[in-house]
Amino acid sequence: MQGQVLNSPHSKKEDRSGGMNCLVKESLEKDGLVLKSGVALPDVGSDEVRIRVKATAVCGTDKSIYHSSTSEGIRREMLRYAEDESSYTPIIVGHEFCGIVDELGSGVGPDRFSDVPEQLRLAPGDYVTCEMHLSCGHCFQCRTGSEHICTRVKVKGVHLDGCFAEYVTVPYKNVILLGKAGDTSRIPTRIGALLDAFGNAVHTVYEADVRGKSVAILGAGPLGLMAAFLCRDFGAGRIYLTEAQDVDRRFKLAEEFGADYCFDVSSGSTDFYKQVDKLESMANGVDVVLEMSGSPSAYRDAFRIVRNGGTVLLLGITRKPLDGFDIANGVIWKGVTVKGIFGRKMFDTWETMLRLMHSERVNIPSKLDRIIADKTYSLTDYKQAFELLSSGDEMKLVFEP
Repeated sequence: MQGQVLNSPHSKKEDRSGGMNCLVKESLEKDGLVLKSGVALPDVGSDEVRIRVKATAVCGTDKSIYHSSTSEGIRREMLRYAEDESSYTPIIVGHEFCGIVDELGSGVGPDRFSDVPEQLRLAPGDYVTCEMHLSCGHCFQCRTGSEHICTRVKVKGVHLDGCFAEYVTVPYKNVILLGKAGDTSRIPTRIGALLDAFGNAVHTVYEADVRGKSVAILGAGPLGLMAAFLCRDFGAGRIYLTEAQDVDRRFKLAEEFGADYCFDVSSGSTDFYKQVDKLESMANGVDVVLEMSGSPSAYRDAFRIVRNGGTVLLLGITRKPLDGFDIANGVIWKGVTVKGIFGRKMFDTWETMLRLMHSERVNIPSKLDRIIADKTYSLTDYKQAFELLSSGDEMKLVFEP
């Protein structure tokens, strides 16, 4: 494959006097975002890297932020570090992206990393993505190998300015190198923008250890579809998948990705339970359930169909706290193991992802490409883009600032 090399941001003089465009969440009590222009480029701290954004993807969290008036959980999370609700500070939204290194901070230049092989060293013009969860580095979790669940984690685009902009800054240690000198030949930019989301699916499936097991994936959104092809590639024995929206298109993809049985649960039909009971009669349920949707009904389904002694992994986040959950029947008396999945393990999941992305056998980029909307949007088209996502007409889309 002929390599594509993007122009280095230092190969020609850019006029940045007019500032940059970005999408800002101004009020948590009102839906929508605000497109701002002429915003000053972010300053680069000594241990930071400024990146020129090439592509940025919209996440389910971004949709919740967009519809914040009805998303109690996201409002609470965005105010986690504020003194009170009245002290909310507007931020630039977005946390899934890829781009080109624009400038290195004074403390992370070539002199500091002179003993690191040049092919692993960051330089202006390199093609990168980032882990946008910023850990404190000092809490018990950070010091004992669980940095991804840092007790004081701050997420770019949720607590701090994110990447729905032309430029973003991140700590040097959080930058993931995808291609030297702007080489996007192995991971095109529309795929590079999805790696944060893909990492959620990789983390979930790895934690499940699906080899030879029956697996139910609840939700055929982008993450559920990613989980489907990962479960197949990782050797799952039988894969069930449920969805309540846009089922014809999503089930077609799911079956091509390796799902054995797909169930439309929009009408509340019990056919799903009956089929699972019939097919998994020896074990009285499935070995592993991956909840990828955040739907309250899916949470209840998860603990109904998992077998005694099985495992449920929860990635989807409900908009409101779940009421009326029967923990005795669903978990305790069945001896079920429950795991919560948050983000990606730093940085183990990222290394796993890169190996998968570079495997010609599994051809991950082509699968991810089929989940994304064909059209690429500009930030000025954000209203149309969010309307398409909210209606379910598109599952995943990419902005090019």
